[in-house]
Amino acid sequence: MDPAVLPATTDLPSRPWWLRALDVVIGVTAVLLISAVLFGGLRVRFEDVRVTAESSWKLAAVLALLLLARRAVCRGPSWLAVVVARGRRVRRDRGWRVVLPWLVTTRVTVLYATYLGVVVIGYPEGGPPFRVAADEFGNLLARWDAGWYLGIAESGYNYWGNARAQTNVAFFPAYPLTVRTTAALLGARWGSPGDQADPFAAFTERRHVRLLHAGWLVSVLAFGGGLVYLFRLARDLTESEEAAGAAVALLATYPFGFFYGAVYTEALFLLCATAGFYHFRRRQWGWAAIAGLVAGLSRPNGCLLSVPLGLLALDAWRRDGYRWRTLAAALPVAACAGLGMLAFTWWLHAHTGEWFVWLEAHGAWGRQFSGIHLLFAQRWRDLQSIGLAGYTAVHAIEILNMAATFLVLGVSWPIARRYGWAWAAFLLVTVLPPLFMGGFLSMGRVTSTLFPVFIYLGARLQRRALPQVLLVSFALQVALAVMHFTWRQVY
Repeated sequence: MDPAVLPATTDLPSRPWWLRALDVVIGVTAVLLISAVLFGGLRVRFEDVRVTAESSWKLAAVLALLLLARRAVCRGPSWLAVVVARGRRVRRDRGWRVVLPWLVTTRVTVLYATYLGVVVIGYPEGGPPFRVAADEFGNLLARWDAGWYLGIAESGYNYWGNARAQTNVAFFPAYPLTVRTTAALLGARWGSPGDQADPFAAFTERRHVRLLHAGWLVSVLAFGGGLVYLFRLARDLTESEEAAGAAVALLATYPFGFFYGAVYTEALFLLCATAGFYHFRRRQWGWAAIAGLVAGLSRPNGCLLSVPLGLLALDAWRRDGYRWRTLAAALPVAACAGLGMLAFTWWLHAHTGEWFVWLEAHGAWGRQFSGIHLLFAQRWRDLQSIGLAGYTAVHAIEILNMAATFLVLGVSWPIARRYGWAWAAFLLVTVLPPLFMGGFLSMGRVTSTLFPVFIYLGARLQRRALPQVLLVSFALQVALAVMHFTWRQVY
């Protein structure tokens, strides 16, 4: 189905851009007012810029003035009527109605199972490498790379001139900045306690816990948005709501999908990638550009989203009879993901004096080019040395990473034939670079965001063994989540 001819459904008349912008400002002010009433308001610093919004009565006065100004210049529906209409539209949206049950049940189940794993199974000998809270639930989300994101969200980037040592410049800024802002809205405070009777350790612990809870909230909400976009894309491509629902279920229960309930960047990238494809296909260039830019700022391979979007631009150019105006509009939008990466690279250079220091820093995590032949030669030697039973015991997690990698590579050609090369290119540019640079390290996590795989599998499995696949898949997700959150290596 051509997305350009799909009807737009709305309960509202079209509004000029300036009125939409004013409505956004009013909405932001309302959120700040709610934050001030419930959590004491926003107080946060971004480098040398300090942002505060703590006075409830001042925010209420500003909100009232904005609403009066809007009423004076617009005789159409009020801001509240617009919000209510948007709420009705979301409630009626088929995507949200399909996504919400899967989102709630899988995320809550995984969260409870991981907490149960911590208190019943416990940690390996020696306990967790670090803690941010005394109780286990407050400390639950502080696992593995979440510590790096927590550090960036709390204190920003630190680089001591040695990219061979593990450093937080390897992590991109979009997710920790979003977490920092969300935590500030939830009442997180930096600096010193306002009350001298408040111990500094307790003050710091509250900030850490708020940051972790904000990270979980950002991940879950972004995952929900990504699933909705996945449903819409799958429905457009397959012309079947049943297949679209199957795609949502398969991604929600994917064995490595537990990262969508962790303080990791996967959910934000999934949202940006699916939104980028969705709006690009509809030639909604503004939204597609924003999605691409944030994708490029969210993770190292986010810039590669420009490749499939560029192929979609060429396809749109062909469909329009090779009109250069189409290409002139589409290609700059496709380039936004790469521009996001370049913006972060430039910022790091301004602060460290080194270009692409984030790329060099990834070598400290074992991602260095070694050649695909050496990768498989080593696995073959291991198999000969310890046998199949020994290999499955020693490399149990790597086998799952292998399976995820081969699944993606195996469906790339059918996806290219059925949906187009742009969709297959997204898989290949995401999987092949880390495969060559680090072998099967973290490949399950890498593949969890490759939504075209789930669209294809949803179309193929919707009338076959879907329930059985979902059951096995989610059982593996819970098991891997328990391992991850009890500090067992799942990468």
